[in-house]
Amino acid sequence: MANRLCGKIVNVVQGQIHAHVQILWKEIPLSVIITRASCEDMHLSVGDTIYVLVKGTDIMLAKSFSGMLSARNKAPGIVRQIIRGDVLSKVFVESQGDMLHAFITNTSLREMDIHEGDEVTAIVKSTELILSKEA
Repeated sequence: MANRLCGKIVNVVQGQIHAHVQILWKEIPLSVIITRASCEDMHLSVGDTIYVLVKGTDIMLAKSFSGMLSARNKAPGIVRQIIRGDVLSKVFVESQGDMLHAFITNTSLREMDIHEGDEVTAIVKSTELILSKEA
């Protein structure tokens, strides 16, 4: 199941092949790259309510993050729950009142020393987000 976030489109820049859609998810700006054809098919406009979908496997987690990164989407949050599996762990991160879930390896979980209550940053590249607009 994908994470589903609701936001408002604040800017759309269309290129020849791709479109850059900027969204405000509560207080956090999100950057999404989609094809120009998808942008036109969905009739995306500034002010539209839009849903942003992101798979848990596409979310990276950072602890004590600082510096620059090419991934545009960064959401600070608090680890609320960790469900450990044989290889992967599902980490629930509360950000702006919404719950995100990220899947990371148990090795990363251990090496990063991530525990419930820790502050982390969820990071996603612009090309990994999916847009959904209700009719």
